[in-house]
Parts: sequence; C-alpha cells; structure tokens
Amino acid sequence: MDLQPPSVLAHLPRPLHASTGKTHIAEVYSLADSKKRKRHEVVVAVDGEAVNIYNIQTPKLVTSYAVPPQSSFSCQPCSVRRKVPSQSAVRRQTYVAVKQQIKSFVEENGNGFSAPVISSSSYAVKDSDSPAVFLGIVPTESEEDGSFDVLAVHQDGRVRRLSSDLETQQWSLRHSEVSKTSATHEIRSCFLVEFEDAKKSLFKRRQDLAALAFANLTETGVDEPSVLLLVSEPIGSTQTKLSEVKVQMFSVPANASSQGDESQKMRHLLTVNMPEVEGQEAIESSNSQWYFHAGSAGLNLSFDKGYINFDLSQYKPTVTSKFILDNEEFSSVLRISPQSVIGAGQSMIAVYDTQYKSVQRSIPVEDVAAGSSGSGARTTFVSYFAKLGVAVAAKNNALLAFDLSASHSAAPSLKRPRDGLLIDAIGRGIGSSASKKHRTEDAILGLTTPKQAEQWNKLTVELRQCAESKNADGFDRAVKGYFGKAMTSQDTYVNPEKTLFLLSFIFSLKDDAASEDKLSASSSFRVSIDLWPQRTCQWLTQIGHLSLSNVEIALRRSIKPRILPPLPTGSFAQALVDSDPSFQRLIDILQGRNLSSPDELAYILKLLINTARSRAITLDEETPKALTNGEDSAPSALTTTTNTEASLENIFIALNTTLQKLYRHPLPAITTSIRSTLSRTEIISMVHHLRLSLATGGYTSRFTEPAPVPVPAEQTNPPLSLDIIINLLNASVDAIGPSGWISATGIDDSFARDQELITDMKSEISAALAGVEEATYLKGILHEYLRYANSAIRSATTTVSVDASGAETPASALVRHEKLNGADLMVFGAPEEGDEGFDGDATGKLLPLSLKAASNEVSKTKIKLSTGEVKTRSSREIGYLRRKAVGKYSFERLVV
Repeated sequence: MDLQPPSVLAHLPRPLHASTGKTHIAEVYSLADSKKRKRHEVVVAVDGEAVNIYNIQTPKLVTSYAVPPQSSFSCQPCSVRRKVPSQSAVRRQTYVAVKQQIKSFVEENGNGFSAPVISSSSYAVKDSDSPAVFLGIVPTESEEDGSFDVLAVHQDGRVRRLSSDLETQQWSLRHSEVSKTSATHEIRSCFLVEFEDAKKSLFKRRQDLAALAFANLTETGVDEPSVLLLVSEPIGSTQTKLSEVKVQMFSVPANASSQGDESQKMRHLLTVNMPEVEGQEAIESSNSQWYFHAGSAGLNLSFDKGYINFDLSQYKPTVTSKFILDNEEFSSVLRISPQSVIGAGQSMIAVYDTQYKSVQRSIPVEDVAAGSSGSGARTTFVSYFAKLGVAVAAKNNALLAFDLSASHSAAPSLKRPRDGLLIDAIGRGIGSSASKKHRTEDAILGLTTPKQAEQWNKLTVELRQCAESKNADGFDRAVKGYFGKAMTSQDTYVNPEKTLFLLSFIFSLKDDAASEDKLSASSSFRVSIDLWPQRTCQWLTQIGHLSLSNVEIALRRSIKPRILPPLPTGSFAQALVDSDPSFQRLIDILQGRNLSSPDELAYILKLLINTARSRAITLDEETPKALTNGEDSAPSALTTTTNTEASLENIFIALNTTLQKLYRHPLPAITTSIRSTLSRTEIISMVHHLRLSLATGGYTSRFTEPAPVPVPAEQTNPPLSLDIIINLLNASVDAIGPSGWISATGIDDSFARDQELITDMKSEISAALAGVEEATYLKGILHEYLRYANSAIRSATTTVSVDASGAETPASALVRHEKLNGADLMVFGAPEEGDEGFDGDATGKLLPLSLKAASNEVSKTKIKLSTGEVKTRSSREIGYLRRKAVGKYSFERLVV
C-alpha cells in the first residue's frame, strides 16, 4: 500500500523576518489529577507574529495569541489545558521563552456561551544570559488553582522552577553535576518524564535509580517526582562524536521547596555517555535532533544520514535499532513504532523498517503539496499521534498530516497492530554499506572469481553507454560478447538476475501526464521502452525471461528505494504497441514461452479488437476512392499497410495467438477477465471472430459439402482448435451474462441482432456436435490404424518415393491423387482379380499385434534405475543392442 499524500492542516503565518525568523512547534498536554496526557493539538510559535494552537483531529485553529514584532523564541513553547474544579471552567495556559524573559498566555472559558478571557504575564530572567532551551511542567498536589509548576532549562545548564502564574520563582540553580561539564558541554535537549511512566520502562531494570529518586523526599504523602533528562553536547562543535554526548538524569519532586540543598530540589541519579555506533564516527550537530519515547525508554537521534535508538533502561545505554543510509540526506526522521520510522529524504518521504532496512511505503517529494512553499523547502516532522495514526510535519509555512493508519491491518482495539514483519520487508530492502552491497550482488549474480566480476563490470559500463546513446546494435554486440554460446541454445541455464539487469536498460517508467487520476497515492506511471536491441530481446523471449513479471521486478529495482506502485493492467502490452505499431514485437512476446495473466491478455484482446474494427472502417472508406480514380481493382485490405500502422495480417495473428494463450487459464478466470475488461460490443465482436474460426476450421460443415464462403487465410492464422473455440465462446456468453442479453431487448435493432445471433449459434452448435459425433465414430473405426500411426517415427517403406529430381511418384499404380474441397487426397484402390499382387492384401503389410511400430534405433543415453542418473551409452553397448534387436513377430503365409 502506498503512502497517501499529506493533507494540509493549516497554513502557518510566516516569521516577520523571513531570513532569520523561525517557527517552533510542540505538543499540547492536558492535566487531570496531576496526570499529564498528550492532546490531539499542537502549539506553534512564530517569531514576531503569534502563538497559535491547532487541532489535529478536526482540523482547525483553536486559539491565537499575538506577540510583539521583536519577539524571537529561543525554544519550543509549552501549552497545558486543564479543568479548574473550583470555578467549573476550562483553563489553557501557554508558555514561551524569549530573550531574558518567560511569558505566559492564559485563556479561560466559562460555560461556553461567553467569550473567553485572555490574559498574559511574564517573568524577567536576571541571573542568566543563556537562552532557555526547554519549557515543561511539573504536576503538583496543590489544592489551589495552579496545580503545576513550570520548569525552564537554559543552555548553560541552569534550571529554574516557577509557579504556574510566573509570579514566584521557587528556585534557580546550576547543579554541581552539570557544572562539572559546563565548560566543555552545553545543553542540547531536555525531556520531562512522569514517574509512573519511568517505573514501567526507564527504571524497569534499575530499581536502584527508582529508590534513589524517592530518597530526597522526607515528607509523607507527597506526590511522585518527575524525571528530568538533560542531553549535552560539546560547545561549538559542528560534528559531534556520539561518545562525547552525555545524558544526565535528575529527579524533580512534585512539591517545590526553596529550602534545603540542591539534592532537595534536583537529585542527581545518573550520568552516562552514549556508546559509539559502528560505521558512524560523527554526526552533524546542525541537522541532528533528539527525541525521547517514554514507553520504551528509547532516546532517539535523528540526523542527516538516518536514525539511531538508544535504550536507557540498561545499566549501560545500548543501541537497539539503527537506520543509516550513506547516500541519503534526511531533513527529519521520526519514530512511529518500535520497528518503523518515517523519514523525509532528498527525493521521497517513506516509512522505513529499521529491523530489516526496508522501505514499507513511499511518496515522491514532488507530491507533497505544501501551499505556497517552494520546491526547496524541507519537511520536518513534529510529532506522531498513535491513536489517530497521524504524523504531523511542517514544510515551510504549511502544517501537514500524514495518515499512517492504513499501514496496519485492522486489529482489535485492545491489541496493538503488528508491524516489522519479515514478509513485509521481502523485496523492499535497501543497502547501507557499499562494500557489503557489492559482495551481495556478486553472490546473487554468481560471480565467484575476480575475473568474472571484472567481465561483468565491463559489460555494465558498455550497456550504460549504449543505453545513454540509444545504440541498440552496440547493446546487442555487448550482450553477445558476454553471454556467447548461451544465446544460441535455449536449454542453457542463464542466471535470471543477469537478465533482469538487461531489462532495466530496455524498460523504464515515465510519468503519465495524460492521466486524469489525481487521487492516486503516488504519481501515475506508464511503462516505456527506451531502446529495443533486436537480438537480445529475441533471445530473452526464447528463454522465457522477457515477461511482465520480470519487467516489473526490473523496474522495481531501478527506482529503489522508492516503492513501485501497482502497474495498470495492460501497461506492458501498451508499451510494446507504442514502441512498435506494427504489432510485431507484441506477436513475438505472445509466441514466447511466458504465460501472461488473464487480465493482461484480456486487455490485449480489447486493444486488438478495437484496432481491427477501426482498420476495417478505414479500409472500407478508402476502397470507393480507389475505384473512382479509375483503378481496375481496389487494394487488398490485407496488404494495405504503412510503416507506422499494423497490417490486418499481424492484427489477426496477434488476436488468435492471444486467444490461444487465454485458453490455458481456468474458465472462471477467463470469464471474469473478459467481463471486467471488455465492453459488451467488444465481447460480441470476439464471439463473431470465434464463429468465423469455427466455420473456416471445418467444424460446422461436412467434408463432402461445398466449401464455405472463402475467407482470407490471414484472419484464421494461426488456426484455433475446437476446444479453444468452444471454451472461449462459453466464457464470452457467460461474461455478457443474462442481464447483458436481456438489456438489449429495449432496442429493436439490438434485440433483432441478438435474436439472429442466438439462432445462428444454435445451428452452428448443432452442426459442430454432429461433426464431433461423426469424427468420434470414424475414430473408433480407425482406432487401430491411428494408434499405430502415432507410434511410428518413420516407416521403413513408404507408398510414395522421391526420386533424384524431387518429384513424387507412386509406389503402386493402385495409389492415385485427388483433390476434394481444397484438400489433397491420396486414394488407395483395391486391385482387381488377375492383377499382380492380388492376394487380399493391397500393400502386402499387416499391422503388428501390439499396434506399435517397431524401432531399430537404440537410444544414445540410458537411465540408471538405482539413482535415476542419465548416462551416455558407449559405442560398444550401442552396437551390442543393435545386434541383439530382432523383430517382435514372425509371419508365414500359406497359399492354397
């Protein structure tokens, strides 16, 4: 399933200073009974413009707060919505950090009928020049209206705790553990985790840390503390090694106290360094972003080359999953499940499986319409709302929503949908290491020696050059030089991976600008033929490797890591016709070894029937013009062709060959394909063609009757057998169905034609049935002769001998040649009494008792009974078997 194009939730205001202004987006939380939960809303702070809150589920603008033009936000905003029990009102409090100031906007709604009351307040920061990098809330057990405090973290490591109304600063400190590294490191990211969530994941294996978090609380009946995570990186470095990144963990009590030492305000729990990741020495600090997932205790790092997940619940942080692409440049990567991430790359936005390194779904970057955003705008993911299955992203001045709910099958509400399955990753993998990729390709291609790899690399270079210059002859020469004798024999094994590589140069995907389907999940594509190396394509057709399935595999690999959307039915056949209007390439493919699907063959039938009908109409219009020009005879409809138009001969060859291929499928599948692809008029045309084949094949007339109306041989070539005609007629009648036949009764002309057609088909069926009965009766009489004839490879004596000049002369005067209804007959007359050889046996031969022709030829091979091994006989064994062979029977004739 393809990734759906995102919907535009809202068009965001642009920063007042477009070159330096920024937009900060964060999640909105609700607070009930000191429990913090994420809402389906986001808060957006735009420099110099406003602070807006948008609903993701509706979507709509919930509220907006104007800010002064000089406002420049230093970090993401923080917004809380809660119910005030004492006033039966809903209060929304939003906090932002500007230079040397922390501001809040308070909006209170009463009974819903009156206008909301909006107020603002601010707190001036005087003890630090460092900008704030984080704003969060710490729930408390206070009975007052403000049941939480605001926690602000500055870049230099200073942490301050403010009351919810910003009137009081509870405390402000730079912890001693932070001060140890403040000279070399600065705070990059911060996260506040509820203790209840931390016990389930972060402290699941570290009960010592859980006990330590409570150790600083001396009062009884206090609420559980919150856990603060600080991620620090070296100061001023553009590239940071992961081993230099420090993560510090503190516990912050629910009830603030300005008394006591720093351990009563922030108790240090742990300081760890991130482990090194194999293959990733340093990361770009400017493009990296840290996220924390409380449910799995996973600290996620998103950077320009991919994504890494660290598990902090272990005694030492470990890498649980990573997804790194050396040739990609991501603008943003977001975790959406334990095994899946969504990333915005240079050419596409895709859902990746981090376990199997595969692309699950994708969409081109060009298909992400973001209002007035330019083509160079980068997509940045903000948050993932798991209950809605929506990933929210920002692209320039647009807020986008990617619907990811369709990626999972329907599951019960109490069960989490399963993802990360191996079956979903097969055929969609992408490599992350060039050397490993080359080793894997060599193994798949069967290149076991350096010489073979060198020859293959040389062929690859030559084929690329020929493909770029559209040199089909050079392509054939390169393929002939590499494969050599394999191209002269159809039984020689050829690695299919090599032929798939050849097909990737011949076929390509083109954007279908003429398509009117704008609701598809991805751009519409059509299969196109870039060049047609005649000898190569003929060889691939003979060995059965030039088929729709192989072309689809080659195209899927050529557009990796994007996922190939399902190709429309008939795209392969349409590509052949577009590149060769004479239908010769289509005929070659149809006559090859591969077997197409019934839907594809039904599309070809539709194409050929419509082409034949249009050609017949055109030729009928051109014939009178030829007669009026004084010509003796009109040009034949079967020989009138142009360089760019198919002849009727090729059209009917392709049509009959398609019918033969379609017959090989089960009858229900044929009926379904015909009904879904062909219109009623096209099915009736197909019925008429099958009736014509039934008549010209001699199935509806006796042998002694005059020949039917002469029909050009090209329309019945190749001939269709009786089984093919009968089964396809049944499928055609069933495809129209009772409703299709009854629907024509409202129109007099159509009803009359249908009645006539049904009457003719009844008489033809009766005639064909009589012919089958006659043939069956004759076959019973000639059964012994037919059995002997089928077993005879070559008769030792023939009734017709060929002389040196090549003329046929009868071996006996009793044999004569006649012609009846266009058929050449050889009649054996009975000898009269007195003639030489009259003894009751005209030929002097009798059928053997076994009715099998004796063969004196000895096979050059033999099969070993114990193992089934095929071995070659020696010349001595062959000579011995020939001498040992004798006739099966001996006859003696007694003449009285």
